[in-house]
Amino acid sequence: AGPRQPAQREAAGMALLAAQSGAGGGAARSRAASPGVQRATGGGNAAQPTEAAAGGGKELSPDQAQEKSPAPSNGSNGKTASGDARLKMGVLAFLVVQNSSASLTMRYSKVRPGVEPWNSQTAVLMQEVLKATVCATLLARDGSLGSVFSNRAEALKTAVPAVLYLVQNNLQYVAVTYLDASTYAVMYQLKILTTALLSMLILGKRLSVSQCMSLVLLTAGVSTVVLSQLSIRNAGSKDPSLIWRGVGAVLMSCVSSGLAGVSFEKLLKGSSVSLWSRNLHLALYSSVVGFAGLRWSDPELSWRDDFFKGYSLAVWVSIINNAFGGLLIAVVIKYADNILKNFSTSLSIILTAVLSVCFFGTPINAEFLCGTSMVLYAVFLYSGIGIPAVLRDKCAAGVRPAECTAVDADAAPKKTT
Repeated sequence: AGPRQPAQREAAGMALLAAQSGAGGGAARSRAASPGVQRATGGGNAAQPTEAAAGGGKELSPDQAQEKSPAPSNGSNGKTASGDARLKMGVLAFLVVQNSSASLTMRYSKVRPGVEPWNSQTAVLMQEVLKATVCATLLARDGSLGSVFSNRAEALKTAVPAVLYLVQNNLQYVAVTYLDASTYAVMYQLKILTTALLSMLILGKRLSVSQCMSLVLLTAGVSTVVLSQLSIRNAGSKDPSLIWRGVGAVLMSCVSSGLAGVSFEKLLKGSSVSLWSRNLHLALYSSVVGFAGLRWSDPELSWRDDFFKGYSLAVWVSIINNAFGGLLIAVVIKYADNILKNFSTSLSIILTAVLSVCFFGTPINAEFLCGTSMVLYAVFLYSGIGIPAVLRDKCAAGVRPAECTAVDADAAPKKTT
């Protein structure tokens, strides 16, 4: 780059500093605000901050500065790589444990031996109360709690996804009542299908060829798992209609999840309201609507004697896990790329299946294993990982450039947003 005036050099330096300091914060916000947060339930790679440095007193453009930035020493490189590896392994372990424990604890709280009937609507309400408490505490520490409802029009818009999330959470408890934890964990991946289709209809997004293939494979895999459970129920002389109740609850929960995620994503675009403020809005609206729904469904309910009736340690563990797990995912998910997220999903399904067999005596047959394998591959394929060679060759040859561009964009690592 040629010589510049002092004012121009100062402006260029400020731009580089802004790129360095702003990219990380933007990555965290975009990661936490995606629908897989869905209240923190998934989507997209974590954006990496651009590194730019000018050295030797020589003026460089941003691109040149990035290319010519001095490489760290071998010792520093080794420490950084080791620290990143430990961080990613910690994030992977957390995501696997959280995803597995969610379905296992809900299932156990419903079917444990000698369980006293309890109202799952009250558990969902307690989850929202805990979330609201955490969000309010964090906002109070930042001194921004008083401005949460300063923009009432923006706050009111959050009511729609809040009600959808409330419906989703209630349906999850219904589903695990009739389905074992491993079947529920596999079937719940249908939220990828519902979110993708609703994103096309509402947000106008386009899907690549590999993503369309993954959705077909996902549907086929889930159907195989359902058939395997039906054959097990018939062989065991149990009522097959019970599994259809669970399947219906999962399907409606996935539709609610997709609608909530897409509407929340549309709401966040172009909005200056912070993520924690949005989460507080969601929790408060869900609590109000949930209390009203509970009173309407059971007018004779005694808040003193019936609200916590049947609660045990397992119920409280399920409530705390669901309440804090989603909020913690919003914090750690920015450190996870597509590969790490997909591995966590796969490992959590496998761990859930193994623990279901060990502790619940869940029978697993060849059809279940085949369907689960199809679902796991579909999850990776949707993110552009494991694309068939034939499709990659077509993209390289320039066939269907628009769709291939989408495939390459999914497979390539993200740099900055």
